[in-house]
Amino acid sequence: PLTGADHDRFSKGKAVYASVCAACHSPDGRGQNAPPLLDSDWILGSPQASVRIIMYGLSGAISVNGRSYIGEMPGLGALDDDQIASVLTYLRREWGHTAGPVDPELVKSIRADTAGRVNPWGWRELNPYRQ
Repeated sequence: PLTGADHDRFSKGKAVYASVCAACHSPDGRGQNAPPLLDSDWILGSPQASVRIIMYGLSGAISVNGRSYIGEMPGLGALDDDQIASVLTYLRREWGHTAGPVDPELVKSIRADTAGRVNPWGWRELNPYRQ
């Protein structure tokens, strides 16, 4: 079960998702103009990779649930640490998902570690962070 703070993040994340992400990934997470987030191993695995994708974007090919996609996701680094943790907590707990919540301190640490990055990630760069 989510703690009180995690539940608050889930609610905030739902609002962020609806306003920023759902247009491409669809309200039900099945993807429209972008890969699905529903049951995505990128979302349900280690949050290390998904935090990086949200901050700086993703470019090129990616495989999600065994299907290949090619495209660009813009970086959303203007979102603050709590907003990123909130949207990921939402994604990791919505649609029957049971993955753990994401703490803003993790996002803050990754932001510090990747400071100065300007280019979107490629999937090969992100693979070490998926474990």
